[in-house]
Amino acid sequence: MKLIFIDETGDAKDKDYLAFCVAVVDSKYYPLLKNETSKILKTISWKSDVEFKGTYLFSIKRGCADVDVEKRIDAAGKLLDLNVGKSNARIIFGYGHMKSSNRTEDYLSFVPSLITKVLPRAPRGGTAKNLAVVMHDELHGLNREKFNRAVTEAVMSKGYVLYEEVIEGRSSTSTVGLMFADLVAYLMSRVDVITKDAELFENLSAEQFKRNGKIRKLKSSTELLRKIKKLNVYKRK
Repeated sequence: MKLIFIDETGDAKDKDYLAFCVAVVDSKYYPLLKNETSKILKTISWKSDVEFKGTYLFSIKRGCADVDVEKRIDAAGKLLDLNVGKSNARIIFGYGHMKSSNRTEDYLSFVPSLITKVLPRAPRGGTAKNLAVVMHDELHGLNREKFNRAVTEAVMSKGYVLYEEVIEGRSSTSTVGLMFADLVAYLMSRVDVITKDAELFENLSAEQFKRNGKIRKLKSSTELLRKIKKLNVYKRK
């Protein structure tokens, strides 16, 4: 059985930037991911009632204020280390980004197509291995009926049967699949947006370059993303 988790992200400066991350997990790996994620967050004393998400990584003012940024980044690194098993990837990630003037409509049209690109074809034989569960983070204004229909068609095109209907979840420390999708979405968007900001790199001294907050964020995000074994990037024009 495949577990499919979806999250979206944007950018405060570039209002038209819209991106999505789809994380695909084989159900046999999920117990390990959930248990180890809980242990990692406990080691940094992250409160169980506070979501651990990408936008909190570099901001001490958000999330658990008593957990410093270095501990957050270290925890994120350990979480992403879980994506690799002894020989295979435990999580397959797909990241898609676009310019959007209508977030809910573009979410509706782009996410199902992204699922078909990331989701491997179902094994033959009619076993429960061709069952797919899809969960996405809550998004106000999304037409759930249309989205459920589009996602159903997407998973069917790869040989899967959708478990019941698409599940709309609310991110928390217990929704680890959404946590991974959120974390990768955020890190990818930071790398994508910051590297396109040419003015950021102009006329900086070596010391200014070293201390610049955005550049440090770019460096940390890039290093964290290197831990991922399977990550495909798609751009919709």
